[in-house]
This record gives sequence, C-alpha cells and structure tokens, in this order.
Amino acid sequence: MNVLRRLFLILCAMIMLLPNAVMAASELDPLFDEALANLRTPAQIGEANGTYALHTGDSAYAPCVNPGIIPYDEQAEYAYPEMSGTFSSSDESIVTISENGVMTGVAPGEATVTCKLADGTHTYTVTVGDDQLPETIKNYVYVLNREFYSVKRARLPKYNQYAKWYYGRKKEVGWCAVFTIYCANASGNQPLGEKEVDTANPNMVQFFREGQVGNQYDGFWSLERFVDVPKPGYTVIYADMSNAYRTVHIGSVTDVKDMGDGVYAVTTVEGNMSNTVKSYCFLYDSKKANNLIGVDDRNKLQYNMSELPEEMQTDPLVQYTLHTDHWSVFGFGQTWK
Repeated sequence: MNVLRRLFLILCAMIMLLPNAVMAASELDPLFDEALANLRTPAQIGEANGTYALHTGDSAYAPCVNPGIIPYDEQAEYAYPEMSGTFSSSDESIVTISENGVMTGVAPGEATVTCKLADGTHTYTVTVGDDQLPETIKNYVYVLNREFYSVKRARLPKYNQYAKWYYGRKKEVGWCAVFTIYCANASGNQPLGEKEVDTANPNMVQFFREGQVGNQYDGFWSLERFVDVPKPGYTVIYADMSNAYRTVHIGSVTDVKDMGDGVYAVTTVEGNMSNTVKSYCFLYDSKKANNLIGVDDRNKLQYNMSELPEEMQTDPLVQYTLHTDHWSVFGFGQTWK
C-alpha cells in the first residue's frame, strides 16, 4: 500500500507541474515568432546594407533581382524571371555581372556593382574572398534558423515533414541526418549519395544524401573533409563517450566565434533532439580534436565540449546546457572549402 501511495503522490505532482511546463514553452512562442519575422535571407540583408560578399569562384544574383531561395529539387521546374535593365561592375577582374544580374567572384578584392532597373539604381559594394561563405551555404544557415524558429521546439512525431520529404512513405526512424539533408536541399544545394560523389574532383559545396550518421561521416572522410575546426555551414558529428560510439548524432553549425587558444563558441541547429529541432551553443576545444581517430585507433576519444560562461548565455531560445555529459565532438563535415 505504501508503494501505491507513493506512486499516487508522484503522479499528482507530475500533473501539477505539467501546466507550468506548458506555460513555459508557450511563453517562448512570441520570441520565436519575433525571431522568424526578423529573419532575413542573404539577399534581403544585402539589399538593406548595400553590401555583399562572394566566395571566390562562386556566383549569386544581385540582391535587387534575387528570385529567392529555390529548393534544389524544384529548380528544374522554376521559371526564372527575365531581367530588364543594365548591370555593370567597377572592376571585372574582381567581380563580373551578367545580363541577367548574376554576380561572379573572380578574384579576392572589392568592387562596386551597379544595377539600373525600372525602379531605380541599386549599388552594392561586393567583397570577394576565399574565406567568404558560398551563396548556398549562406542560404543553408538561413534555412536552418528558419526551421528552428518555425518549429518552436514543438515535439514532432518520428514521421514528420522532414522524414516524409526524404522517404516519401511512412518510416519512423531517427531523423537527425534527414533534417540536414532537407535543409541542404531547401537552401538550393544538391545532396548526393556517397557513391555519386566524384572524389577526385568534388564540388566546392558538398552535402551527402545519406540518412545514417555513419554514412555521412564516411562521405566526408572519403573526401578528406572531416575536420577539427568549425565554420558556419559545416555539419557536426558527435561521439558517445560512454560506449565509444563515434557517430551518434549529427547537427549543423550556424555560427562560430573564435575564443582564442583553439577554443570556439559553436552555435548549432539540430533535428531530432528530444524529438524536435533545437539550437545549442557550447565551447569546443580543438586542441582535443577527435576527427583523426578514424585512422588511428591508438588514439582515444577526448572530452572537448563545455558550457558557455553564464554571462554569454544571452539568447533565451538557445540551449546552453549540454545535451548530455557523455558526448564529445567527433568532428566537422567540411561542406564547403
């Protein structure tokens, strides 16, 4: 009887706490709505600021004529608008612009792009560099944040919008890798199967259409693009220190701050975290990198994650508590270079 009474009391306590938990979640909804309303595409930011950045060798529509972010699997059917106007660059050895308003970064430097359209003249200062994010990677970071703000940490079923898009039929499985593939496609990238990639001449931007985390790792490893230093748009694969399982989960990096001495503040967006989409921010120590363990079994996994100092925990929508105390960063998938 005592055991039954204790169980009854525990159940009552859980029922009493439930409204508070729901209220706490609902209180965040206006913040998610505000963040989503304020989110801007790279083109919208460029139009507002009058500046733009291009990765060397990459192309992008000028902000004033940008058609928006078209998912890769919809591009073949999309009717791109015909441009009417004149386009020029102050230095075509740095940036060229086509008659359709497509800018191409030729070499590192800075040039002015001018677009004369029916609604007026639009001028942009364009910076080209090897360290600038490629266009579809900028779009990828945007889509990751869009999905995070849209889902609002709501609990999703295993067969959700991401799994439905990927499998096309009901299949209830872990969907962390599927989420990255969905966002890659939605941002205009073409995720490829591991065996479809030309390993001798891979794309500048490369995503893998592999629903298993282990296969994602295999793909980046085969290209020698499984690295120890994060950048926005890279994927991140975690290892489980409790059982040395090295590909337990995958997320995507949305922001990186160099804290010095090989330590980075890494912000991510990750699907299938407690059956929802979450954003995390943590400190990662690259001096304790694990990415080479796959080729040297004498090495051992090292803990390389810690919590951000409390004074830096400023975004109420981001998770600053580590998901578990027995995960570490295995490495980062270099989606662009």
